[in-house]
Amino acid sequence: MNKKILSVFLAFVMVFTAFSPAYAQTAENAWNSYWETADAKAGIIMFPGADDSQRNFSWYSDSESVPEIVLSEKSDMSGSASFSGYSVETYSGNYANKVTVTGLEAGKTYYYRCKTDNYVSSVYSFETDSDDSFTAVYMTDIHVSFDEKNPDSVRDTSYNFDLTLNKALETDDDISLILSAGDQASEGLECEYIGMSASPVVKSIPMATTIGNHDRKGVDYKTFSNMPNEGDHAVSSYVGSDCYFVKNNVLFLVMDSNNASGVDHRNFVKAAVKENPDVDWKVMMFHHDLYGGRIPHRESENALLRILWAPIADEFGIDLVLLGHSHYYTVSNVMYNNKTVATLTNGATVKDPDGTVYMVSGSLNRPRDDEDISLGENVGIEYLTMDKIYNLIDFTEETLTVRSYAIESNVCFSSFTIEKSDADGGHSDRMPPLYNFIIRFIGSVYAVFNNIGVYNDLKDKGYDVNFFELLFG
Repeated sequence: MNKKILSVFLAFVMVFTAFSPAYAQTAENAWNSYWETADAKAGIIMFPGADDSQRNFSWYSDSESVPEIVLSEKSDMSGSASFSGYSVETYSGNYANKVTVTGLEAGKTYYYRCKTDNYVSSVYSFETDSDDSFTAVYMTDIHVSFDEKNPDSVRDTSYNFDLTLNKALETDDDISLILSAGDQASEGLECEYIGMSASPVVKSIPMATTIGNHDRKGVDYKTFSNMPNEGDHAVSSYVGSDCYFVKNNVLFLVMDSNNASGVDHRNFVKAAVKENPDVDWKVMMFHHDLYGGRIPHRESENALLRILWAPIADEFGIDLVLLGHSHYYTVSNVMYNNKTVATLTNGATVKDPDGTVYMVSGSLNRPRDDEDISLGENVGIEYLTMDKIYNLIDFTEETLTVRSYAIESNVCFSSFTIEKSDADGGHSDRMPPLYNFIIRFIGSVYAVFNNIGVYNDLKDKGYDVNFFELLFG
């Protein structure tokens, strides 16, 4: 019954928001009421599992217990199975509960509840894909924001995130994955992650998140995230690490670009690719921009990041890299060895490209205007707007198509397709230059010293962090 009531609420929001400002206000009022419910405050969120037979869950409670996910194939929860997990204490003294559900079968609908000693959630549902084709929604720089001067800031910025997800579902109701390229939170605070996780959509569609520079302003991403296959790096960013998962025929490499340890990143990607040799597509996602070129004073940073990251994409034949950070929408040409090897235009299809496409979407809650910009020479598609943007990525065995929308008009303003005749496409089997080995080593040394600065910043903010754990992960 609770699920039906919530479904009616979401349908009301999606239908009436589209017609009138008055109804849009009603939708926001409905969100404000929902914001006070126990499920919204618990921050229940579903992450991808290691593959489509698994799902990872996370939610918050005020006491330690053995958390459970109760799972059933029936809406009345009859014939249910229980999966237990563990709790970790957060910096604020609450507990983050982590559970992994396994043994899921393709083409089915599942129902679940979250349980701790003093809390039982409403019933939610999710579906597993029935074939290899699927659609993901990608966005970045969500920036759910805590503001001491505005007590409603977390609620309001969380509403914008939920509204965007529902706009995307209005365009394509077959979305089965959410991709977020970092800066989910502005200050890296627990209340911001709880706010973002309040959306009912992230309880039914798994959301993959990566670490942005703002997520690293605090320590709470560390207990919020429950991403699969986290790397055990020699040097890390303390709040998390590289992760990967496989969805149908796609390998998703979710990387931490705050960490300059090129040795760790390259070893992680090498192992993940070797473990999954039969995928049709390889998609990498991390936070920092490489080729957008929108902000002149950041170009020196972008150039250094290109030296570190582009050779990894080249070596392992990455098809698409999803980025953020600049808050401007750009799509690169097809890049190899830091050069354009094929141009990309709006509406174009590139066949068997011998290189990688790098894409940056605009910020959801903090879009930038077009002042003081310089277009990067390797940009193929650009779109200057203050609109909130979401992107739909359609995967089939032979094609990867990106469609981009501004939610104010909800009209597709940009699209492109990568087409491959086989899993390798046009990617050449070439090793990077020898000097890249030196660059990766230098990056790893730099990462250690950078972590010392992060340690001092966190101590100044009052965080009680372990120096050696932060330094080496």
